[in-house]
Amino acid sequence: MKTFIPLLTIFLLSLQCDRFQFGTSQVKDDQAGAVVTFLQGNIFITTQGKESKAKLGDVIRPGDRIITKLGRVDLQTYRGEVIRIKDNSDVLFRDIAGASRPNTDIHLWAGNLLVKSVKLKSGQNLSVTSPTMVAGVRGTVFSFELEKGSVPKVKVYEGAVSVAFKTSPKLIELNEGLSKENYTRLVKTLEENEVVLEPGERLEVNPNLNELVYLINAKVATGGLNGDELSGFIDFENGLSKVNSTVSPQEKAEVETLVSIPGETIQKQIDSQNKGTTEVITQAIEKEHSEQRTEALNRIASEAEKIGLDNEEEIHSHYSVLETIHKANGEVLSGAVVAQLGDVFIVHSTKGVFQLSVDDIEYVEYRNFKIKTRAKR
Repeated sequence: MKTFIPLLTIFLLSLQCDRFQFGTSQVKDDQAGAVVTFLQGNIFITTQGKESKAKLGDVIRPGDRIITKLGRVDLQTYRGEVIRIKDNSDVLFRDIAGASRPNTDIHLWAGNLLVKSVKLKSGQNLSVTSPTMVAGVRGTVFSFELEKGSVPKVKVYEGAVSVAFKTSPKLIELNEGLSKENYTRLVKTLEENEVVLEPGERLEVNPNLNELVYLINAKVATGGLNGDELSGFIDFENGLSKVNSTVSPQEKAEVETLVSIPGETIQKQIDSQNKGTTEVITQAIEKEHSEQRTEALNRIASEAEKIGLDNEEEIHSHYSVLETIHKANGEVLSGAVVAQLGDVFIVHSTKGVFQLSVDDIEYVEYRNFKIKTRAKR
C-alpha cells in the first residue's frame, strides 16, 4: 500500500504552482501596499511581529495581518482594489499589488470580507483564500465569509468569481484509509471542483469534503495524516456548487458604500510613508472619502424614497425586516435600517426616509417573527 508521507514534496510544490499563485512574491516593490481609507472601532495591525492600533492613512504591506474586533476597516490598494474587513475578522495579506507586483492575495482565517476589484490585466491576479478554499476574481464585487467551524460562504454582486478547493488531487494516493472506489470519487471531485459564480449566486459547499480538505491541508505538511483519519470520509459525490441567492436591498446598499478615492491620493500616501511624511496626504484621504461616503449615502436615501413604501407591511416585505427605531429625542420610527456607514444610518420608515447620526438613536428594536430584541446604538 502507498502512503501520504512521500507526497509531502508534491503537495508543497503544487501550492507554489497553483494557478491562483499563493504566497508572497519576492519582487521588491515600494509601492506594494493598501491604505486605510476609513475605519471605526478597534482595528489592530501586526507588522513583522509588532502589533499596533490602526489609524486612518496607515499603509498595509505584504505580510501584514489585520484583526478587527468590534469594528471594521476599508482599505484601497495601490492598484485600486477596495477591501472592507468587517467585525471579528482575522486577515493576512500574503501579497499586495504594486507598481511591479501583479498579485493581491488575501487570506481569511475568520470573519467577513467585502471586496471590489478593478479590471485586471493579463498576468494580474486577485485571490481570497481560506484554509480550504480559493476565490480568484477579475473585476468584480463579492463577499467572502468564514465562521469558525463552518464552511466558507461566497456571494457575488457584480462580475464573476471562480472558486475551488485549495488542495491538489496529486496529494491523494490509494491507502488503507480509502477504498479504490472512494479514492477514484475523491480525485474526480477535486479535479472537477471549480465553479464560477455570477451576480446573484452564492457558493454551496459539501461540509464533509470541506472538512477532509482542511484535514489534508492541516496535517499532511507535518506528516501527521494517516489512513485511519480518512476512513470516515465517504461523501464525495458533491464538492462545490452554486445556487441563486437574492441580493437584499441592504446588501445592495452596503456595496454602494464601498467607495474608492482617486488612485493618485493612494499612491501619494504610499510614497509619503516611504519618506516618513504622510500627514498632509492623510487629511486629503479623510476629505475625499468623506465626500464619496456622503454621495453614496445620498444615493441610497434617494433610491429608498423612490420606492414609495409608507406602511409597515410594505416595508417588512421589501426589506425582510421590521424595526422600531427609538430616537434620543423620544420620537419613535417604525421601519428598517437600510444602511449604516460610520456614524450615519439610513432609515426607511413609515414617516419617510431619514439619515440619522448615531447620536440621534437611543436603540433599535427588532420585530421580526414577533420577537423583539433591543439593540443599543
